[in-house]
Amino acid sequence: MRLARWQLGCLVVVLAGCGGAVQRVDPPAEPFVRPPDAKTDMDTNPANLASAVITAGLGQLAVYIDAGAFRLLPFDLNQTSEPGRTLVSRYRVTMPRTHAVVDTVAVASPTTAETRSLARNYTVRVSLDGREVRDPHRFWVFYRNNGPQICRIYFPGDLASLQMGADSLVLNPLSPGRHVLRVEVTQRVTDSLPLAKIVRIYRLDVLRRGPGPIERAIAPDEEGPPPANNRTPLVLRQQPAA
Repeated sequence: MRLARWQLGCLVVVLAGCGGAVQRVDPPAEPFVRPPDAKTDMDTNPANLASAVITAGLGQLAVYIDAGAFRLLPFDLNQTSEPGRTLVSRYRVTMPRTHAVVDTVAVASPTTAETRSLARNYTVRVSLDGREVRDPHRFWVFYRNNGPQICRIYFPGDLASLQMGADSLVLNPLSPGRHVLRVEVTQRVTDSLPLAKIVRIYRLDVLRRGPGPIERAIAPDEEGPPPANNRTPLVLRQQPAA
């Protein structure tokens, strides 16, 4: 299978020794997005969350995970790109004040080297409410579907050993109200063809509350077994696992 593929600053004052020196600590450049080197655990590491978005795109995972701590934004694995054209997709998502995970692009192949080579064909731009994310390529992660970085994400048996690459960002909980997340992906198919571009626009309606019983009911059981049809090849499945 081919997978095509905030602005409030802060001032911290530190009293150092007798001199009482004042040290200015710059605010995070992009407080609305989790840094790619943020400290995480097994469940929340970048590869596991990127994998969760893809798994949800396959219909094998709910859009909320970890009791609603993360909302997986839509990612259409069947969307194709066309050289010389710009294809636009629009999504509207209503969600509580919780983290959101967005995969901008995903690639896969049997080998790590080939996966990394495929990833180099893409250029990504991401903005939230008009604020650009600096160097989105910092957020690329590479992993094996059944590798040690992946926890409680069950890929279909026919995809389990694939080497994956995903450019994946985690948005911190946003302020209540409307936000626009814009993703632009440019693909170089071959040197002889014009560039192909995909634009995804997510209109996010963020509620005043955090995740509650509704989201927890949607989220899968963290201690539950793999889906019953996990070992059934994807092309043979009649419907997603419950």
